[in-house]
Amino acid sequence: MIQISFVKMRKYIRGLNSTWLLLFTYGAFFILLVISRNHEFWNQRKASSLLVEIAPKANERQTVFTDLYNRQLKQEIALLKLSYSHDDDKNHADVNEIISRVKSDDSLFIASEKYISRSDEHQLFKSLEQLYSRKTEYLEKFFQQINDRNYDQLRTEYEDRLYPIYNQFLDLNSRLLTSVKKHDQNLIRNIGEEIIQINNINTGISIGLIILVISLGFTLIRIAKKDHRTTIALKESERKYRTVTEQTNEIIEKCDAEGRFVFANDSFKKRFEYSDDELSDLKFSDLLAEGSLPENEGLTETNIVTNIERIFNSKSGKRIYLEGSVLLEYKNGSFEGSMGFFNDVTEKKKLQQSLMASELKFRNFFNLAPIPMWVTDPETFRFVLVNNAALNHYGYTKNEFLKMTYMDIRGKQDSPAKEFLRMKEDGSGSLNNKNYKSSFTHAKKCGQKINVEIYTSPIDINGRQGILCVAIDVTERNEFENRITKAIIKTQEDERYEIGSELHDNVCQILAAAKMSLGMIKPSLGPQAVQSYNKSYEAINLATNEIRNLSHRLAPAFFDNTKLEEAFKSLLKSFNITDAYQVSVYFDKSSRESVISQDIKLNLYRILQEQLRNIVEHAHCSIIELSVFIFDHHLHMRIADNGVGFNENDVQYGIGMANMKRRAELFAGKLYVQSQSRKGCEVLVKIPTEKLS
Repeated sequence: MIQISFVKMRKYIRGLNSTWLLLFTYGAFFILLVISRNHEFWNQRKASSLLVEIAPKANERQTVFTDLYNRQLKQEIALLKLSYSHDDDKNHADVNEIISRVKSDDSLFIASEKYISRSDEHQLFKSLEQLYSRKTEYLEKFFQQINDRNYDQLRTEYEDRLYPIYNQFLDLNSRLLTSVKKHDQNLIRNIGEEIIQINNINTGISIGLIILVISLGFTLIRIAKKDHRTTIALKESERKYRTVTEQTNEIIEKCDAEGRFVFANDSFKKRFEYSDDELSDLKFSDLLAEGSLPENEGLTETNIVTNIERIFNSKSGKRIYLEGSVLLEYKNGSFEGSMGFFNDVTEKKKLQQSLMASELKFRNFFNLAPIPMWVTDPETFRFVLVNNAALNHYGYTKNEFLKMTYMDIRGKQDSPAKEFLRMKEDGSGSLNNKNYKSSFTHAKKCGQKINVEIYTSPIDINGRQGILCVAIDVTERNEFENRITKAIIKTQEDERYEIGSELHDNVCQILAAAKMSLGMIKPSLGPQAVQSYNKSYEAINLATNEIRNLSHRLAPAFFDNTKLEEAFKSLLKSFNITDAYQVSVYFDKSSRESVISQDIKLNLYRILQEQLRNIVEHAHCSIIELSVFIFDHHLHMRIADNGVGFNENDVQYGIGMANMKRRAELFAGKLYVQSQSRKGCEVLVKIPTEKLS
């Protein structure tokens, strides 16, 4: 595509006359400056006319309001003289003259309204009108008192009413006059500044015109020199372009209007195994293995056809896959030829075909495998692919499977996918390109629960990451192993029970007989032999108690309807004879009221017994906690201590822990161990409630 852009640019530069372009640019700037100067000239004339018109009006407005102020002041002085003159001096001639003057001034006030132009002036004038109405009312009373010769009241009337009114009137009139002067002066000053600004712009435009004409001469000189340099540069560019075309790995060819080869670079000739002489006798279509270039009839300008993929044959018959773009060249509506830019993607196509074949083999193996298999999304656990064995084994249709997630086939009593979530968080498991194996309980569509072993591995399908899961149904195997384990445990328990019974019923009776015989000879013993007798008697009692405790541990009394809580407390007491541990036992209401079979009681007892032995031997703790409760359709037994703990990754569990796990799994349960160094140990046994009775 770089070569295409270069060819187009070169043709455009060749067809462009830089001299005429520059002359056109200068002409455009010259016309623009002349138009701008004429525009500013008319603006100057308008501003000057406006100034000539506004100046007389401004003087007239100021004169009117100044005259109005002076007349009101003279009115006030005349009324003041009239109010305080001697009573004999108040003749009717003076009064009539003042009344005539007031009427004349009022007519001037009314006529001044037409000189008001702005909103603030109107507001002040409205206030003056209100004062004018009040003043007229007070003046009528004032002149009436003169006619009535009520001179004492006349002075009071003037001081209390007329004097304040005139002061306010003069103040507002003064403010109005100031506002008018300020506005007119600002307006005249702004118009003057505008005229000055227009003159400056006109001066700048004139200077610009002069500079433009001068620069035009220099530019014409530079154009001549530049044309010479451009010609040299184009020749050098042509040489570099041919060098790049020959040296590049990209396949480049050029054909005429009939499709005959005009040019082909070395990469083209090397891959197609043709020489220049051989190519001159060939057409582009002769090398095509299939199809042809798109039809381009009706196109009237240069076009680029992109994303072309074609198969070609080399001289020796090799199939070559090319992809790229073709530049179609037209002139005056007629097709002149084409130029192609291609990349060899033969190896890429072969790899794609190999991958497709490999994927087809995988799909065939996947669908024909006799073991249930599926592929899930690593983020959502949604099913992506499911084979026929899984459909037949679980009873779901393919559409039903693809609408489900892996969590939907987990048993309702099974714990959520904590292990998968933990793998995402701690970087383990198949989600980080590692294989994973575990056992789960699944539910078929009919509701039947099965035990399965899951083997997972990361897989990439069409560039999409997934998890390949293989599910092996081990329900029958587990049931068979459980029957064997139950038989072994039953044999062990029978043997323990027989040994415990023998110790309790036989050895304890022998020791009891020994105590009786020893008691019969006590009266015949001397004072020195009594001390030996007492020691022997205490030793027999201690042996009897130890044998009784051992027999109870070997054969717990569950068969006598002893409650599980009582049996656990008795066992804890036997392990804590010296009160070395702070023991706490908790049974919730549900666990106390639930009916638990003797087999589960016995196995829970053995698990607790084994863990207590581990605590006594290894934990070095001071606190032991035992809790039994029912939650989430499971019976939970939790055994915890605050001992030294251990690192789970550094410890290999022995036969005791394996026996505990096997006893829990006998009843579809799980045993979990959690411990950290210096943070104690916790053992949790979970058995589904449906297995309790």
